[in-house]
Amino acid sequence: MSFFSKTRIKATELFEDAFLYLQKTYNQARTVFTPASPFGQVLTVVSNLGELILFYIEASITELNIARARNIESIYGLSRLTGHNPCRGISARGMIGMRLNSDAATLVEGDFVDIVNETRFQLENNGQKYVLSFDSSSVRIQKSSREWVNCEIIQGEFEEQDFTGTGRPLQSFAVQTKQSTDEYHVRVKVDGEVWDQVDSLYDMNYMDKKVMVKTGINGGLDLFFGNNSFGFPPPLGARINVRYLKCNGAGGNIGGKGLNFKFIDPGTDSTGGDVDLNEVLAINIMRSPSFGSNTEDPDFTRLIAPYSSRSFVLANPNNYIYYLSKYDSFSFIDAYNTKDDQYLDDDNIIYLFLIPDVKKKLTSDKDYFTVPTHEFSLTKDEKEMILDTLNESGRQVVTAEVRIKDPIIKKYALNIVLRYFENADKGTMYDEINKQLNDYFLNVNRRDRIPRSDIISIIENVEGVDSVNVFFISAENEKAIRDGYYFVPVYGTDPTTDQQVLIENKKIVLKPEEDPLIGLDEFGDIKIGNQELAIIRGGWEDRNGNYYEEFPDLKKLCSLNIFFKTAIPNDLYSKTQQQNFNNLKRNRGTTIADGRNSRGQNTGRLQGTPTLKQISGTTNKPS
Repeated sequence: MSFFSKTRIKATELFEDAFLYLQKTYNQARTVFTPASPFGQVLTVVSNLGELILFYIEASITELNIARARNIESIYGLSRLTGHNPCRGISARGMIGMRLNSDAATLVEGDFVDIVNETRFQLENNGQKYVLSFDSSSVRIQKSSREWVNCEIIQGEFEEQDFTGTGRPLQSFAVQTKQSTDEYHVRVKVDGEVWDQVDSLYDMNYMDKKVMVKTGINGGLDLFFGNNSFGFPPPLGARINVRYLKCNGAGGNIGGKGLNFKFIDPGTDSTGGDVDLNEVLAINIMRSPSFGSNTEDPDFTRLIAPYSSRSFVLANPNNYIYYLSKYDSFSFIDAYNTKDDQYLDDDNIIYLFLIPDVKKKLTSDKDYFTVPTHEFSLTKDEKEMILDTLNESGRQVVTAEVRIKDPIIKKYALNIVLRYFENADKGTMYDEINKQLNDYFLNVNRRDRIPRSDIISIIENVEGVDSVNVFFISAENEKAIRDGYYFVPVYGTDPTTDQQVLIENKKIVLKPEEDPLIGLDEFGDIKIGNQELAIIRGGWEDRNGNYYEEFPDLKKLCSLNIFFKTAIPNDLYSKTQQQNFNNLKRNRGTTIADGRNSRGQNTGRLQGTPTLKQISGTTNKPS
């Protein structure tokens, strides 16, 4: 109808256009046709109904685009079209050793104790329930043996649901759960027979007894069976049993060796009698439960779904990145091979560069600046667990070899110089700056550099700060200047193996007063090289012999130094100027720090020298 405009679709606009059209058409005055008249009331209802219909049409179109969809059901459903199955959650896993203690001699009848698979216990440290996982139905521990019996521990509790087969092709069942379920511990039985799980209908051959298990669009998990051509549908009346592991994802992760076990289920002795495992077992913690992951976030699903491999095979680096992204235990994931170089012998190797998410390792008494440096790298046990997970996935190409590369830790100190308002509480300012920077460094994910402008922008918003400048000091650069030289690796080709090898570490001798700017660019930003990880840490000396303590220290030079250099009057003029500046920052929008918008240039030195002698004022001592 021509009197409606495509740009005027709100209820009030629809009402106005329709009202005006009818008024002109029937030559009626507004005194007759009013919103309060029966005609006006009917028109109001119709107009609002029209707006509602248009809203749902727009919403329906929006929900068809995974990048714009808002409903979790739409995002998960669209991700399936790409071959991506959103992660339901992953149980934390660890490794322990068990043997009978000295009390077992009097408490156990006979010569041994049997422990069945999936025996339940609770860790009193976090209150979470776990199960023992064996390759067999049970293990037997002899009284006379002092050898440790190793087994895996998995966070969670098993639960079962039953369904009845319909006999129809492509039948499906929705398993509703009140809690996250582990991605991998799902078992489907049809009339008591275990059916293998596959990722696609095309992985089922004619009459194969196989099933697809997918993350439920509405939560839980969905089961899909075949259609006689691909797979075999359960017959009418068949009992379908689904057993799954309820888990708490990342909540099951726990560090340290001091774990307190409380077994829920008993063991049995040689007479068949119950044995309290809490009284007779000695436990050796070989690997604390880790790598537990929460249910996949819908925003993450939007990003990762396009990278899904329709072949479900770990064939290239992108496939590995996609697969490992299911584990929310890493702050950075990269995978690569060397097929583009001239060396052929290592073309079958996939290199994984993984940085653990330090946030998940923090305890209540630790933050970014105090967490031990080794937490920024994977432990040997964690690497083995990753490799085992990849091998158990059944998706690796037989000829592929996987190697995990450790990040190269580069240490830096951060010096902050402040001009502040009189009467500002320095202690409060110090704590707030420390907190803000802690959040920044825990969440920064740039792999090229860390700009000074980012730090400046953060500190400028701290109450009491008038002006700020920051300086990064590179430990490697200071060592080079202190020694008068540094080494650069030189690579070449081994004529026998035709592989890249290190020929030598070429010594570069510095000229007097030369600053090589190792780890820093011309703006004074931290420059992050390939496979490097820059962290704010001390434990080293600068070129003038000043020692930087490893962790923040209010009384000594350390990894994070805050200098309260100059106090300015806290008068109305200063407050007004500061308020105007803050308003200007808000109006200019978000700054994308990439080095081009860094504030001035810096060579890594404080006013021409890295020493702190040029800086007056109080160092790290809020008063």
